[in-house]
Amino acid sequence: MRMRREPPFPLTPSGKLPGRAEILARLESLLAENPPGGFGVVLFSIDRFQFINSRYGHAPADTVLERVGAAAKQLLRHKGLVGRWGGDEFLCLLTAADGAAADAMAEQLRARIADLVIPLDSSVLTVTCSFGAAAHPDNGADADALLAAANAALLQARQSGRNRVVRASGPESRVFRIGGVVETALREERIMPAYQPIFDLVSGRIVAEEALARIVTTGDEVLAADEFIDAASQLQLTHKIDRAVVAAVLRRCAAMTADDRRAIFVNVSGDMLRRPELVRELLETARTARAAEGGEVVLEITERELLGDPETVKSLFAPFVEHGFKLALDDFGSGYSSFQYLADLPVSFLKIDGRLIQRLHESRIRAIVRGIQNTARELGLITLAEYVEQERQANILREMGVNWAQGHYFSKAAMDEKEAGQRRSMSVNWAQGYYYRRPGPR
Repeated sequence: MRMRREPPFPLTPSGKLPGRAEILARLESLLAENPPGGFGVVLFSIDRFQFINSRYGHAPADTVLERVGAAAKQLLRHKGLVGRWGGDEFLCLLTAADGAAADAMAEQLRARIADLVIPLDSSVLTVTCSFGAAAHPDNGADADALLAAANAALLQARQSGRNRVVRASGPESRVFRIGGVVETALREERIMPAYQPIFDLVSGRIVAEEALARIVTTGDEVLAADEFIDAASQLQLTHKIDRAVVAAVLRRCAAMTADDRRAIFVNVSGDMLRRPELVRELLETARTARAAEGGEVVLEITERELLGDPETVKSLFAPFVEHGFKLALDDFGSGYSSFQYLADLPVSFLKIDGRLIQRLHESRIRAIVRGIQNTARELGLITLAEYVEQERQANILREMGVNWAQGHYFSKAAMDEKEAGQRRSMSVNWAQGYYYRRPGPR
């Protein structure tokens, strides 16, 4: 008589897959045991699940989740544990598995899921999944490091065409690690703007503010855009960041009273402008909130983002301009095409390149900035100097006739503390690059 072999982890009641908190606790238990042969961590997600959800509806999408979870559970029955990690993601813990074994098991699971035929009400559906595989201790000595490695590998699998397994690598995967941080922050709504005041150089009054993307972490830590925006750009995630920040700006504008109403500048990428469905969504939000009346929202675009002929670029901005948004040409003076776009686009503001402001002590640079200011005056445009950090710079700009300025000399960017506090209820370990929710009151 064959003895029934117990699974390495007990199942949850009624055979359902463990949830995020439970499987995270199991991971911590494995780390405490520190098995000599190591163990594997595999994070996988259903490809294009949002399309399935919108095309077929919530109930069929739930069926897909159940069938994929059941297939993973059956395959890993005596080899590990699979649990729901959140959304369309699943996390597998593989006992007695080094990196190669974790890869092999992930590949078996990928093939098993790809062979599934899932019956729906009036049709059948097949799905694929993307996998990120990591191993202890090769890819990390603690939960944060292992999850960060698996998350980065999963993102790389998605970016490489989906329906594949990618094994976690070393420091060279930093872009994907940061990309994983951005994706998780987007999913948990922890990307939000900080606002830097913009001052009139003559009156000294605050006349506007700029929304700058930030990621909220634990405690009082906030990640500035320069810590994640390059990786996000390489992985084509900037349109998602733009969506989150612009939506927050529209809400802020809608909440302003007549007394505190002012313009808010916000950067947008060409990646966002080239997505008609996203443009329609943001414009509908603006219409609903009536947030753009009076030109309170100013879209900033850099020459680097304005790739294409002027007519094409103009058509990308047309829906926003028609709705009352204003345009600012950012980093003006940084490229040879700036004046061409200035001639062809309905620009209202010129933001002078901060690298020029940092070199205002040089006579040649002052001559260039003075030329920009004279051009703007002739065209009836408002000039705005960025990165003003010294009183001497502010005085030179005022004497030149530059209209507005922003920078640490005047004020640093600050977040809405009430909203930021809500985001901090979600915990993050930036050093390892992986986010997870901190349990809180329901």
